[in-house]
Amino acid sequence: MRLSDALHLTGAQSVALCGAGGKTTLLYALAEEARRDGRRVLVTTSTHILQPEETGVLHFFHEEQVDDFSSICLPGQIAVVGTPCGQKKITGIAPMNVDAAMQAADVFLYEADGSKRLPVKCHNATEPVVWFGTDTVVGVLGLSALGKPAQDICHRWQLDPLFAALPDKMLDTDDFVRLALECRQAAGYPHNFTVCLNQCDTDGLRDAAREIASQLAIHGISCAATCFAGAQPEITAL
Repeated sequence: MRLSDALHLTGAQSVALCGAGGKTTLLYALAEEARRDGRRVLVTTSTHILQPEETGVLHFFHEEQVDDFSSICLPGQIAVVGTPCGQKKITGIAPMNVDAAMQAADVFLYEADGSKRLPVKCHNATEPVVWFGTDTVVGVLGLSALGKPAQDICHRWQLDPLFAALPDKMLDTDDFVRLALECRQAAGYPHNFTVCLNQCDTDGLRDAAREIASQLAIHGISCAATCFAGAQPEITAL
């Protein structure tokens, strides 16, 4: 199954990824899928991401050196645009240039927050940074957090009232539903919102993913389960 189909991204031109537990992996997997379709793909961030290694199909462009975004968005290629800011990280496109960048690409993908490499997170008042014109927001949660203490695996766990009261609380499927709803609220509207339950690599986690998805469906949120640990991604629409 295709990632874009499982995540209900068919027809979405601009997509923001937020949350934790594999955003960058998902970002480039979506970019690669679109590239293989011969589409013009532009990847960036509204906060910070690691600067990628260039390949024969993926190219990094310093924003200050880009006069025309359409000149770097080529069919079957992935253009990553940003400004190096130290520690091998980049900031993204300046807000004043976002509209032009979106219009230059067939598929515009960006990370909208950070997570300190933890599998789940809570959002503060300043994130995610979702740009105007974004079609869909994908909330990413890492299933490796299930059964582990909130204070060990949740970025900014203190912002969640339950975790703040019980820092040692072991995460269960109800917590995942609550974190997904918090992510949708933080991302704002009128964006479409879908959830990617990543790190789904055991039968037990697949059962948990189905339980989470059934609860989120009550709130009108669709889900997909993914695992990128193998040679080929495992993708399941839930």
